[in-house]
Amino acid sequence: MRRRGWWIAAAGVAGSVAVIAALFITKPPAQATNDREAPAAETAEVSRGDLSEQVKVSGKLAYGDAWDLGTTLPGMVTEVPPVGSIVGRGEQLFRVDNSPIILMLGRLPAWREFAEGMADGPDIRQLEENLAAQGFFDGTPDEEFTWSTISAITAWQKALGLEKTGRIESGRIVFAPAAVRIQEVVDGVGSPASGAVLKVTRTTKEAIIDLKPNLAALAPVGASVEVQLPNGSVAVGTITAVGSPVERDNDTGGKSLRIPVTLVLDDPTAAESFDTVTVNVTLTNVIAEDVLLVPVTALLVKSGGGSAVERVAQGKSTMVPVELGKFAAGMVEILDGDLAEGDAVVVAQ
Repeated sequence: MRRRGWWIAAAGVAGSVAVIAALFITKPPAQATNDREAPAAETAEVSRGDLSEQVKVSGKLAYGDAWDLGTTLPGMVTEVPPVGSIVGRGEQLFRVDNSPIILMLGRLPAWREFAEGMADGPDIRQLEENLAAQGFFDGTPDEEFTWSTISAITAWQKALGLEKTGRIESGRIVFAPAAVRIQEVVDGVGSPASGAVLKVTRTTKEAIIDLKPNLAALAPVGASVEVQLPNGSVAVGTITAVGSPVERDNDTGGKSLRIPVTLVLDDPTAAESFDTVTVNVTLTNVIAEDVLLVPVTALLVKSGGGSAVERVAQGKSTMVPVELGKFAAGMVEILDGDLAEGDAVVVAQ
């Protein structure tokens, strides 16, 4: 290639998979119009945009780990929900001796009965918040069991067809952090009631990926990612949790540190037909924003040191010294030099 006094810079600059920058391959004019003719060569357009690095990793998309829900009430299981159904706040999970066991939302378990004279506690506030959400409690939820609590419980019991006692025996309600999806019926109709009548999961699918620790910067909580589903479609997801490093088995039979990252799809319906499948996740990290960019293959090294590019305009070829910034995905940031967006620069073939 004609480049007197210049050498093509090594193109093996560490990059990643993609860069958010437009790259247009063109041909300069075949006929030169001045003393120094530029032979036909491949050129790329100098662009302006974000310099980004991308990494693709695989993970599992599923409803997540299942846990058991049941009751401490004695009796026989007389009704269970269909597998795959969703149970929300105030709805029936199953029936024991033809009496409903009800789901309520909260992080505290129901470890005692709710009755007049009970000691104050955060579980009372949690119960009152649920009764208020269902329209039975019109006060301000607090940690005291009062006559307003009893009145709300009585109205709730009446709506469910339960005996109106103003107290809730242990095992009548089950708390979960959110609505649940029935994954499996453990104790079916005719089985003795137990603490594991159902296996449930959350209602939304989530993907778990294990990242190498050096890639953690690509996956902060709240970051947007692309998720390629088994049918080839691409959905947008959001990282919701980043765990602490854990040891995982590696391909050599040893252990390697990995960081578990959890993400959910922004549109859950995009994966309605999939459950427990492998997905490919693309993580993107913007290294530099709104910068001038050229391909690494356009770089030249001057014999006396420094870098340059060969600009072609109106059939004339000019060597332009440049100051380089950051590299990623086969592109380099131009910090200084007589270049402008839209200029054509020669790239190595």
